[in-house]
Amino acid sequence: MAKQEQKNLAFFYFTEEKLEAKEIAIKCKVRPNTVGDWIKNGNWKSIRDSKTNQSGERLDRIQQVIDDLAIERLEIMKQIKEYPEQIRELEKEAREVSNKNIQVELKTQIADLKGEVKDMKRQTVFIDQGIAMWNKTLSNFHTENKITLTKYIEIMEKIFSDLRKHDEKTYMKTLDFQHEHILQAALVYK
Repeated sequence: MAKQEQKNLAFFYFTEEKLEAKEIAIKCKVRPNTVGDWIKNGNWKSIRDSKTNQSGERLDRIQQVIDDLAIERLEIMKQIKEYPEQIRELEKEAREVSNKNIQVELKTQIADLKGEVKDMKRQTVFIDQGIAMWNKTLSNFHTENKITLTKYIEIMEKIFSDLRKHDEKTYMKTLDFQHEHILQAALVYK
């Protein structure tokens, strides 16, 4: 295998497959130091990190946090709905019992339950604030990562311009693809 082919394959293994230098060296039949030099000199780590932190994955993580908070809030609200019935039953029992010590104990339980309800309602307020903050983060994320059709075309033209300089024949074969692709991109990035 030619050195450039090995390097290209190593790049793929490192950035796409997330393999480590030793594993790549074995697969490409080169020394681990060679792969380490390629990674360092080619800035492959930042490329791999950028691919790992692509907007789709970050968006999924933000959405997962929002979903988890919403689920937590729903569970708390479900618990809160159970408390009024328990409180009413304890209040009824306290009215019906004649023993003062038991009445005091029941009233303490009622006060504790009411305190728990208050705490849970406070928790939902904090969760609501968290959801609002994460929704703002999500909104900012969409704004910051929005790709305009103009920017997309600019990047596409740069890529195909470089392809034309590299291999005119291959470039000419892609003209139909470029045309179809830009029509599709116009629908997505309008």
